[in-house]
Amino acid sequence: MKNLLDEDLARMAQQGDQDAFAELVHRYERQIFSMAYRLAGDYDEAADLAQEAFLRIYRMLDRYDSQKKFFSWMYRVAQNSCLNALSKRPSNVIPVERAEEYMAPVDGAGGAEPEQNYLNRELRQNIDQAIAELPENYRDVIYLRYIEDLSYQQIAEATGLPVSTIETRLFRGKKQLQKNLLRLMQAN
Repeated sequence: MKNLLDEDLARMAQQGDQDAFAELVHRYERQIFSMAYRLAGDYDEAADLAQEAFLRIYRMLDRYDSQKKFFSWMYRVAQNSCLNALSKRPSNVIPVERAEEYMAPVDGAGGAEPEQNYLNRELRQNIDQAIAELPENYRDVIYLRYIEDLSYQQIAEATGLPVSTIETRLFRGKKQLQKNLLRLMQAN
């Protein structure tokens, strides 16, 4: 099943093949969790949201049009599921000081010195904080482009926005991100 396209797996899942759906979950659980974490800011809540999102995707499989990219459809369903769930819950904001608990450690190069590892970790924390401080419309496209490494077209499909809007938001988001980073680095 690992060699099959997402769209083929989705068609199989639509016909009741649970192994095909499990493969799709395996392929995209990290991206969906990351998106949920970005929206919720809390590890446990993000895990719950991701699980709810996959349940919603499964229940809505009959609405998927196999002529379209599965990832784009799935991402949109998952994002809407998370946003709907979050709108019904009280907001739990994670203080920036706790953000590092949820971030993957940044490893230094092969035999890097401890000082370099510390600087890499500090830079990563500044970048993560600078991204978190962006307005949501910029944060989403910055995240999808530079963290998830999606193309402009894939971002447009995932968000339902025109490519021109994606380009504008990336341009403005990068400018704001640079300002945020400069401020954070000067503060340290």
